[in-house]
Amino acid sequence: LDAFTREWEKHGVRFDGVYTGFLCGARQVRMVERFLDRFYLPGTLLLVDPVLGDNGKLYPVFGRTMCDSLKSLVARADVITPNLTEASILTGIPYEGQDVDEAFVQRNVDALIGMGAKTVVIKGIVHQGESIIRNYLADASIDGGAIQEVTSELLPYMLHGTGDLFASGLTAALYSGHTLHDAVVFAGDLVRDAMRITK
Repeated sequence: LDAFTREWEKHGVRFDGVYTGFLCGARQVRMVERFLDRFYLPGTLLLVDPVLGDNGKLYPVFGRTMCDSLKSLVARADVITPNLTEASILTGIPYEGQDVDEAFVQRNVDALIGMGAKTVVIKGIVHQGESIIRNYLADASIDGGAIQEVTSELLPYMLHGTGDLFASGLTAALYSGHTLHDAVVFAGDLVRDAMRITK
């Protein structure tokens, strides 16, 4: 990435947006930060999907150093899209499973906004016995960062990569000028439809 960054800088390349997903370690996070130091300008949209874990557990490829490094990207982000596990890892708020109330979600959102994130989308919350997925969005500049819920259909099977696809769909919708609410709806529908086709 550093070599590309130098070439893009030579040619005066500018980016409307930057989207980060799975990063393999603290070294790669530092590369992204150097890239942002050069290319994140007024009007650039930075979306960070802080891929760290799921189901209450850190992915085994990561350690504490990676978690701490990713906090620096969260602090710079215009939008972040953690699941509850990732929110817990980043904030230090103990993970309480999926059957949580909105007060718990708001507590996590407040902590993430307190770390510097401007907008938070906590994705993929499924309460036991329900057939919907709850996604919560909050903008620090609107209603003090109060959460709004957007639901989508829960299909009766699991496929890997749905969180990545959700963040990608959200990014595309935001870059296309959709509101945050509409972008979350679009991303949820995209994941549902892609899962139906894939199965």
